[in-house]
Amino acid sequence: MKTSIYIVTFVCLFTCAQSCQDFLREQAFSQISNDNFYKSQQDALAGVNSIYSILNDGAYFGGNGWYFGDVSADQANNGEVTGELDVMDYNPAINTFRGYWTILYRGINYANNVITYVPGIQMDEDLRNRYVGEARFLRAMFYFDLVRGFGDVPLILEPTTDESNNILPRSGADEIYTTIEEDLVFATQSLPESYGSSDIGRATRGAARSMLAKVYLTRGDYANARTQALAVMDSETYQLFEDYRDVFRVENENGKEHIFSVQFMSGASSGLASSFTSAFASRNPNLLFGGLRAGSAIAAEDDFYNGFPDHYRKSITLVDSFPSAYYPEITAEGRCQAGPACMKYWDPNLIAESQGDANWMVLRYADVILMFAEAENEVNGPTQDAYDAINSIRKRARDANANGVDEADERAQLPDLAGLSKEAFREAVWAERAMELCFEGHRRWDLLRTGRFVDVMVASGKPAQDRHRLFPIPLLEIQANTNLNQNPGY
Repeated sequence: MKTSIYIVTFVCLFTCAQSCQDFLREQAFSQISNDNFYKSQQDALAGVNSIYSILNDGAYFGGNGWYFGDVSADQANNGEVTGELDVMDYNPAINTFRGYWTILYRGINYANNVITYVPGIQMDEDLRNRYVGEARFLRAMFYFDLVRGFGDVPLILEPTTDESNNILPRSGADEIYTTIEEDLVFATQSLPESYGSSDIGRATRGAARSMLAKVYLTRGDYANARTQALAVMDSETYQLFEDYRDVFRVENENGKEHIFSVQFMSGASSGLASSFTSAFASRNPNLLFGGLRAGSAIAAEDDFYNGFPDHYRKSITLVDSFPSAYYPEITAEGRCQAGPACMKYWDPNLIAESQGDANWMVLRYADVILMFAEAENEVNGPTQDAYDAINSIRKRARDANANGVDEADERAQLPDLAGLSKEAFREAVWAERAMELCFEGHRRWDLLRTGRFVDVMVASGKPAQDRHRLFPIPLLEIQANTNLNQNPGY
């Protein structure tokens, strides 16, 4: 069942997105502001919902999410899209980076409003703490994406009531990460394990622990990453789907493997439909029903597809042929689909090109299991627990009939791992993540945190340089804030 937490009133959006110039204007007593809005439990809920609304924005998960984690790495390309999203065209003037920066800071401002004002509301204490926990989880996620993408960034922890927040210099990455960790620790202590059906899609304790594990892993704090990932596993709140295909069926969204997903709802009237089905599909006349046009905005690189072992997981993840003589179809502009298509976001009930139902999975249980395997190996070497974790992912990946039985031909295609050195196990986990989590927005960040980004990109034929480890600070932001300096090389 889809949640309605992202349907936010214009009043709420207006309240949380006030211009920083509003403090200069004379305010009527009837006008809504942060000072007179956060008075009731309903106000608190509206404020929290406004933060969630950021996730669906086209500059973030609603549109360009796949660019930042996938197209900007080695496994994927822009498909038939050309222009400012071309790989390695890290131009500070293009809108892609400014949209990413702007929408994340807008979400941070919404979160700061809730974190500052909701504690003063007279309401149920547990619910109040939960609302603040949701806000701090989302603020941590926004800052995590900012610091991974841009490096040092301005650290804003108070509501924007005047011009001061707009002229802050960049804070060091360590300070940003300290804030992220503090927010997520608070969230682990204040969020519930689960919600009722009307609140599906909200951040849970498991989501906070999973995100915290990823933050620790990014920072090389393997002991704490292991602790948080193991806590998620020991909670027994989540399980792997027996059939890998079931992870991506739209009817299984928010299922037992999905820890935190951005919610989308099909239909133009919802205002929350996703474009993932058409964006990921090949421009093939027989692939989309009823003459719908595929967006072909992202495709797999041929080298990645050809190096992906031919087992069940590959057949679910990527397709390179269709019942048509026109695949890949040459467009009127002379371009064609630049690689196999990812089918993880396929919605068979799609009724219009950008009216899909597919969610964006930010965190799922398989990711946590692999984080645990990696951290366990770094702390203790390739223990049996580490092998059990990674092999549970491999067992499902080869189980084409989803019967839970390891059949000889399946094991031959993708055998269990055993007898590896610490270094070999480390590389095996990296390779497993590349196959299991491809096209889910993790690849760039995995390459960066493991120090492999430039070497892997160059080996894949993409001319990466050291400067490409960070995105450029948007030109308009630097022009507006003279205290910001540009990242090296731009």
